[in-house]
Amino acid sequence: MKNIIVTMAALLILFTGFTVPVYALSDTQSAAIQKLLDDACRISGVPGISTSIINGDETLYISSGYGNRERGLPANENTLYELASVSKAFTGAGILLLEEQGLLSMTDPIEKYLPWFTLKYQGTPVDMQSLTLNHFLHHTSGLTNIKHAQNIPQGSTPDMLRKTVEMLVDAELAFAPGEQYNYGTVNYDVLGLVIEVVSDQSYERFMTEQVFQPLGLSHTYVYKEDAQAIGQLAQGYRTSFFTTTPYDAPDFGGNKPAGYIISSTTDMARWMGIQMGVVQDIPDVFKAIIRNSHQGNMTVLDSNGMYYGAGWMVNADKTIIEHSGGNPNFATKVAIFPNEQIAICLLSNGASTNIGLVMNIKEILDGNLSQTYTMSGTQLLDVALSSATMIACLLAVVFFALGLRTKRKNERQPITKKKIFITVAWLTLAVAMSTLLCWVLPMFIGYDWSTILVWQTYSILTIFISLTLLAASITWFAYARRSSAISRK
Repeated sequence: MKNIIVTMAALLILFTGFTVPVYALSDTQSAAIQKLLDDACRISGVPGISTSIINGDETLYISSGYGNRERGLPANENTLYELASVSKAFTGAGILLLEEQGLLSMTDPIEKYLPWFTLKYQGTPVDMQSLTLNHFLHHTSGLTNIKHAQNIPQGSTPDMLRKTVEMLVDAELAFAPGEQYNYGTVNYDVLGLVIEVVSDQSYERFMTEQVFQPLGLSHTYVYKEDAQAIGQLAQGYRTSFFTTTPYDAPDFGGNKPAGYIISSTTDMARWMGIQMGVVQDIPDVFKAIIRNSHQGNMTVLDSNGMYYGAGWMVNADKTIIEHSGGNPNFATKVAIFPNEQIAICLLSNGASTNIGLVMNIKEILDGNLSQTYTMSGTQLLDVALSSATMIACLLAVVFFALGLRTKRKNERQPITKKKIFITVAWLTLAVAMSTLLCWVLPMFIGYDWSTILVWQTYSILTIFISLTLLAASITWFAYARRSSAISRK
């Protein structure tokens, strides 16, 4: 009887829907992902993309293109990329480690560690006793990207983190602390400085010795020089005028805790495994820290069904844990699906990569092989503005030529005060309109021109230059036409 039961159970497993999950990727799925990455590099113009994929018991690395196109250095699992805002999860783990060690509490007021740090709301000083470390951890402090990120100072000296936080002293908050969630990268720079004060170490040394090394992340760096010494650091790129060229962005050394940790997809696979509890050879203290980092702050309204934890966006039932990032010349995304034992990391050395590519990969893992890459908003913006620049320049040449032709027909006509007045009026109007546009755009999007030119395509600038030229050529054409009309009278 016992043998019959065993046989029936085996048959049930083999021939019914109650099957044991099989996690291994098929050759067809791997080929589909490779094709998707190849298409992404071709369509976006971004030189290199590297991914690490955890699918149950299997870890897969797939890359496309070049870590450094000019040197012919292929992108692979050892290529090092700036993690951009994916860095925040590491900083979050670092400050939660200090809490586990009893050196601070996330409910402590920021004033306890940075007594000189003051902020304002609606012109009135904020009660810094009521502003806790949790407010910065969850982006509920009132410091936001639109109001505060453009003032991050450039530089790579050891004191840049402190200078970055000092830049925020007496800053006007976008909202009262705790009132809402609004992402602001500088919140994690503040936490980075707290780490320095509490640990009595530099942020870089603390993260290396107390976070990266204990977790076995041997190819994750906070010093760019260390990453360069390995010979695998990817060159960053930016796209302007339909082309992608190398771009060495300014150093924002004080923004490291929020956006400038460097790693490879190999280390990121281990990091994702740690998040899912798959990797167990880590100190026990970090197991509690990782669980705490996934606690989304639900005291404020959600952001499209997601809440902010400690460097992670997490949904209410913790079935999705993710974070994306973008630096001037890099784009990144990590998405973890704990219940499915799936995790995907995408690292790219071009800001115009569509990081939605991660969800395309997830679809392939789910069996939907027909996935297509679509242009990112950054690339579409460049295409639109570059096209508009070319059209405006062409029209400017046409109007100038028409004006010149008209003027030559009437070159013997005397210059009158009326002609001068009309010319000055048109020219003033053209300059005023161009100046107004150049002033209004930065105000509209919340950044000044110096920030725009670091973070956005250059075609944003050329469209204004071309529109100014077009306005001037139309003025010239109108003047020539007016002169012709007057002479005929």
